[in-house]
Amino acid sequence: MGLDQYAYIKHDDGADDDRAADFVWRKHSKLQAWAETLFTAKTGQSADKLNCAELVLEAADIATLEALVKQKALPKSDGGFFFGHQFQDEAADENAAQDLAFCAWAKDVITNGQTVVYSCWW
Repeated sequence: MGLDQYAYIKHDDGADDDRAADFVWRKHSKLQAWAETLFTAKTGQSADKLNCAELVLEAADIATLEALVKQKALPKSDGGFFFGHQFQDEAADENAAQDLAFCAWAKDVITNGQTVVYSCWW
């Protein structure tokens, strides 16, 4: 058990959402802290409502995320039993290359008029 995180293209064709995720993270608690803050700002809902929900990411969101990753400044996670917050600094370092690859991919996807979604499950 634990925090599983996904990013994918949201298809508006009415098909089932059983497509594979384009990016997958496991217990990247600093990325989760960033997403929770963004989710709360965008929806006005509490961060726990992000569990199994979809957070649409816009170009400005991706630019902010990319800058935070490059500066090693992702927000600290207060945790959650399954989030792996005990090793969040190590996880952020280990995931930095994937985070930047995700940002490059997401910018391209958004530029092409598609919708990028972040989702998580714990």
